[in-house]
Amino acid sequence: MPLSASAGSAYGCDAVNFSKEVLDKMPNAQKLCRGVTEENGGIYVKYVGKVVASSAESTTIEFLDNDNKAVSRATFKPAPDQMANVDGKKMKYADVKKGTELHFYIENKRWGLFGGPDDKAMTIMSVEQL
Repeated sequence: MPLSASAGSAYGCDAVNFSKEVLDKMPNAQKLCRGVTEENGGIYVKYVGKVVASSAESTTIEFLDNDNKAVSRATFKPAPDQMANVDGKKMKYADVKKGTELHFYIENKRWGLFGGPDDKAMTIMSVEQL
């Protein structure tokens, strides 16, 4: 049974039921979770990723576990109007420096990478487990 919550509530990572689609793409989804919130009718799980490469074409991040160890790597292409939030400032993903930590979200029931629960899904080009 999926986690149910009232809008804007925060929940523990162990309460999230991920879809098969999400777990097939990111087997460590539960382990890498840093928090959970419900917004816009969806359950969004928060992750921390460190930028390892960034260009006008794509951004590559390593998802970090709670010990800040890289566990998974993803390359994605944000839409031209999508911005990263770096220390409270909005900037283009292409301008984010290597080593910068960013927050990302994945909805528990469908595969997709979001810069925030209110953002559009980014195009995921590849995912690999480290």
